[in-house]
Amino acid sequence: MTNAMIPKISIAKIPVHRFTVASLHEKVKQAIVGKDKKMFLNANARLVELANTTDPWLVDFFNNTVDYVMCDGAGVQLAAKLTGQPVPEKIAYNVWFWSFARFMADHNFTIYFLGAEELTLQKAIARIEAFEPRIRIVGHHHGFFDKKKTSPQNKVVIDHINAVKPDVIFVGFGMPIQEAWIKENFADVDSWAFFACGGAFDFFAGKNLVAPYIFRKLYLEWLFRFFLEPLRLFERATTSNFRFVKAVWKTRKDRA
Repeated sequence: MTNAMIPKISIAKIPVHRFTVASLHEKVKQAIVGKDKKMFLNANARLVELANTTDPWLVDFFNNTVDYVMCDGAGVQLAAKLTGQPVPEKIAYNVWFWSFARFMADHNFTIYFLGAEELTLQKAIARIEAFEPRIRIVGHHHGFFDKKKTSPQNKVVIDHINAVKPDVIFVGFGMPIQEAWIKENFADVDSWAFFACGGAFDFFAGKNLVAPYIFRKLYLEWLFRFFLEPLRLFERATTSNFRFVKAVWKTRKDRA
């Protein structure tokens, strides 16, 4: 694949590109080799829900600024089916990243991790380097700092990133904080490919379990995670999912 366009669908006003892992990796390679900065963000039920309720700015951002949007949730796949659109491949960080690590190593690309706690990052890096010793993780910084664009702490973090000029940066603050940070700091950060990875560092570190294949096959990964953390995920499993379904149903009616 060279400069082929990636087809996309729309889920409740949020575009989602129909990537395969191979086509995603090719677009990342093109951004780095061509020195052409790109945003590779992700959409799941939570993102769609936020965009249609408390954070409508996400609709404009994802449609007019973000370059590529990965499908990162079974909810988006089910919504595609419900609205009669092609179902995109799910590219979830907790499963996909390990092939991405190999891709990065094969091409000698560099990566920086931003987010989570320091100990979590250290454990994540240790596990990743054990899996793929050739990977070049050139820096990391925890996510506990003042993220306002003009804050002194934010400047320190950006200076730390720019000192190593990573080819790829993973930003994991959770939605929609990570999207807002990328939006505000994209021009100032010397990196070619920006990813918003949510709680992926916890998975990389082994803190969170990956759902068994049968749960993922049946689009029930959210239920597996809810069983593990019912208190933390109660609001998302109830109110947030209801709002997501409502937004998708409205879109379905509008398309009818």
